[in-house]
Amino acid sequence: MTKSSVARCARHAARAISILSVAAVVSPAQSLSYFGGLQYATGDFIFAQRTWSTYFSNGLAWSADRVHVSASIPLVLQPAGWLQYNGSGMMVTTGGIGAGTGRAANAGSAMGHAMNGGTMTPAADVPFSRVGVGDPTGRLELALFRGDANRPLINLVGAVKAPLASVNDGFGTGQWDVGGGLSSALRIDGLSILADAVYWRIGNPAGASLRNAVAYAVSVGRPLPSERWSVLATVSGASSLWSGLEAPAQLGMGLGYQLESQGSVFVTLAAGLTRTAPAVSTGLGWRVPLGTAR
Repeated sequence: MTKSSVARCARHAARAISILSVAAVVSPAQSLSYFGGLQYATGDFIFAQRTWSTYFSNGLAWSADRVHVSASIPLVLQPAGWLQYNGSGMMVTTGGIGAGTGRAANAGSAMGHAMNGGTMTPAADVPFSRVGVGDPTGRLELALFRGDANRPLINLVGAVKAPLASVNDGFGTGQWDVGGGLSSALRIDGLSILADAVYWRIGNPAGASLRNAVAYAVSVGRPLPSERWSVLATVSGASSLWSGLEAPAQLGMGLGYQLESQGSVFVTLAAGLTRTAPAVSTGLGWRVPLGTAR
């Protein structure tokens, strides 16, 4: 990744942070928090050899009354540009499609072979960078119904991924992703049930034919006897991104800890249920409150 592209991504991240900070000052009954996460994923996916990716994200979240806004930007580390992240956070197995005309043609031919039940073998000499800034994402949630003991919280969700990362280095698709959907939360007898479904209009890089998809997650959690600790089980995935390939799906477990500062830390471990998902992924996440105001 060139210095100019890194600087451009940094400027856009700073702009998003500035917008959230200003909103936090002028809006009533608001709160601002910093959140981040580190995720490592590995697997064969549809490739003839195993690969991996590490995703380190940082962002800000702002809430006021019925509105919740968040924005984040990731740093990506991976040995080759075979995997890219769409707006939902799901990995897209491109094999380098979109990273130049010649590469697109070779990867596109290999992708066709994979769709017919084979494996994909991208060119080994593609000069991808190992580390770089990924595409920033933003999410807006508007509460349609407030949750209580008798009915769930239901939010209208809007999300976007901006094409600011380098395509040639394998950290972005060079296209906008835009999503819309619903999220919900319900508490029943100590159990917390969370659900999220967003339809994504996915931009196609050169040489690709990615399909629009629905990304989903359903989680069930409960506090442990120590109160500050909690456990969470999650099923997540998306509809098929490539015609002829199975839809990605994962099953995961998480353990969270509530800090005295009202922040939180959690660890996750997930296993892929299909070959288009990571075979194994593990993560560490955190949220730190930055303050509240009336």
